[in-house]
Amino acid sequence: MSIEHITIEIPADTPGCSYRLSYYHFKPDLPDMIGHAPKIFLQAGLHADEQPGTLILHYLLALLDEAEKLGQLQAEFIIMPMVNPIGMAQIQNHHHSGRFDMSTGLNFNRAWPDLALTIINEKPEILDQLQADEQENKKIIIDAISEWIDQQTAITAIEKLRFQIIKQVIKCDVVLDLHCDIQATNHIYIVPQLMPEYQDLADWMGSEVTLTAENSGGGSFDEVWPRLWIDLQRLVPNKPLPSPVLSATLEYRGLIDVEDALNKKDAKNLMGFFIGRGFVNKELEGAPASMPVAVPFDATQIIKAEIAGLISYHVKLGARVQEGDLIANILLLDGENAFRQKMPIYAGTSGIVFSLMLQKYIWKGAMVAKIAGNTSLASRKGVLLEA
Repeated sequence: MSIEHITIEIPADTPGCSYRLSYYHFKPDLPDMIGHAPKIFLQAGLHADEQPGTLILHYLLALLDEAEKLGQLQAEFIIMPMVNPIGMAQIQNHHHSGRFDMSTGLNFNRAWPDLALTIINEKPEILDQLQADEQENKKIIIDAISEWIDQQTAITAIEKLRFQIIKQVIKCDVVLDLHCDIQATNHIYIVPQLMPEYQDLADWMGSEVTLTAENSGGGSFDEVWPRLWIDLQRLVPNKPLPSPVLSATLEYRGLIDVEDALNKKDAKNLMGFFIGRGFVNKELEGAPASMPVAVPFDATQIIKAEIAGLISYHVKLGARVQEGDLIANILLLDGENAFRQKMPIYAGTSGIVFSLMLQKYIWKGAMVAKIAGNTSLASRKGVLLEA
């Protein structure tokens, strides 16, 4: 067994500056599984101002350390608790802004490469090289992507960071990206092909809402890895390819939910999932509660403000509402009825309210609430994610 603490220096886009990507790699000595041991990847802070995941991984590292000492690890674990040092450095006027790269304007969790499309464009002959053996085909595809990565010339810091991450993730069997919303219940984003097989992940996490979309339209990190195999299988249905990689975005509540007791329990629950899946050889302590089954992401209404003002909510997180129920009022701040009139906001679908705003001054187009329903909404086409 070895545990590596790896630090990679990433030059910044300006003179005299650089970033450090620091992470841990647990490599158990498993002679019976050489070359076949599962690889688990977890990262937190891709949106650098979403930080519950970093504390969760702090506690998970301690649990993995203990399991390693007892010889219980049955898989490799790669843990990146602060995956986005670029975003961590973006502090201006006492405000941390970690969602968008200030140099390029790019959302750190958007426009990740479509690997199936990339490899077919780069090596169209690769589909003809696939064999009748699933593991051989997996090796052919991964080797081709690894070669493509090595041939790329990263210029900006964000490009260099992304290629470092992709190099680690491309060979992994489980990819979990820890995020949080603004003010929310626990929820998950995952491709529909992985459900209900991984309902246990939702149960262990305590996910009140599990949202499925094969392509949410933004090129988010979690969709890259399963879609590689989903898209390739459609192109060569007569060739055996691996099942989609378990990959998901785990949204741990909201921005302010960085708490020792809470996040320590989150880490323990993640460990429960790994134990239940056989990645850690340890007896389970209890079982999780059964959480709601997955629903399509396009059944989620994202209510946006049509006017600027002060919002006061009439519902709480986790509330179940019916279409037409009052969600909030917005106090007008200008015009002839300024400070006297409120504009009501009603639910446009029936479901669970799983996200609300923290700040109460909102502007036109700002998110007011998210309601996860069961029925796809005609208005929810194309890009399903927020900016």
